[in-house]
Amino acid sequence: MAAELDYIDMVSTNRMPLLRGPIVEEEKIEWLEGIVEECPEYYPALFDLASENIKNGNDEAGKRCIDRGLQSLRAHFSRNDLIDAYHKTCEFLEYYLRFELALEYYNQLLEIKKAKEKPSVYDSIALCYACLNDVDKAIEYQRRAIESNENCKFYSNLGWLEMIRGNVEEAEKMLKKAVELDKRDDIAKTNYEISKTLLKSKKMHNWNDYLLREVDYGKLNKLREDEDEWEEYETLVNGYNQSRIEAFKSYLLQNPKYSASERYDVQFSLWYMLDFVFGIYDDGYFLYDNIEVITDNCERIMHKFIFKTGDIDNEIFDGVWVAVSEFYKFLSKHKLVEKAEFKELEKEMKNLKPELREKMLRYNEVRRNDDYTEEEKERIREELFEGDHAWPIL
Repeated sequence: MAAELDYIDMVSTNRMPLLRGPIVEEEKIEWLEGIVEECPEYYPALFDLASENIKNGNDEAGKRCIDRGLQSLRAHFSRNDLIDAYHKTCEFLEYYLRFELALEYYNQLLEIKKAKEKPSVYDSIALCYACLNDVDKAIEYQRRAIESNENCKFYSNLGWLEMIRGNVEEAEKMLKKAVELDKRDDIAKTNYEISKTLLKSKKMHNWNDYLLREVDYGKLNKLREDEDEWEEYETLVNGYNQSRIEAFKSYLLQNPKYSASERYDVQFSLWYMLDFVFGIYDDGYFLYDNIEVITDNCERIMHKFIFKTGDIDNEIFDGVWVAVSEFYKFLSKHKLVEKAEFKELEKEMKNLKPELREKMLRYNEVRRNDDYTEEEKERIREELFEGDHAWPIL
């Protein structure tokens, strides 16, 4: 009960900080460690502590906390509570790209689940293996899921895995079966159409080829000029953008240059920045392949970004820089942007970086400083950002 009260106090303080402000990361960890020290079996604090450690790249410490939390649930709570905790833990680990660790807990979950409950776990294990680039193992587990329960989702996922492997004819069969089982499933229908596109194509032979397909600028421009086709234009742009992000994520997962936590940081920083540019872009919809939008507006984008991002620091600043550079280097490698265009972006970013960092540090000094009046802050913003912050769009 004492641990429960301390935990509620921490959560309440963070949600309603009043005059003291929110709990910062280091303080939260100390608070959680204090709760666990007093009550080693208080699982909410253990799982919170696990998440903080994994977010910070301390996976071993995070795993120890997860194991202790699951042990507490197993000893004191119901089977349903334990199963629910396993699912939430694995979902968290997948979100933070810790697929190997998620596999460990999914396999533990198989030992707890009843036979009729196991197909969904097989399906989740298949996804983890696919993300770890072990497609054969993924297909093995996907087939286990189908053997136990023939449904649309499992056939759809098997078709997707076969497209990854490049077995497009088999993929088309599996996806046709998925659509027959549930004609309302949008994912199955979309992937079925993709499989048929791959079968007809002379250039594309697998899922990755599709993700990195060339942009049909002629079709885009035609749709853009017709107001009645604006919705289809938006859908097409978003489709290309999502494909690029998915292909880049796959590249990151297979890149030994980065640790698991670094991969997540790069992915999150990239998503955050591209979404930010998408939101302020005022010339149609921002197609990520259009590298010149970033190059030509680099300074203006960063002025707005520094102004809008209240918690920006050197770590966030550098993370965005690395993510954007890595992403366009990746697109350049696959000839979706010209190498010369990528070099121009790198040159522009390199030239602007020192000055923009100084502006960030300067504005951080005054952003929440009550010694400055709002008029004085606005004068400083005008000086630093040259009026860019005042315009909501590019």
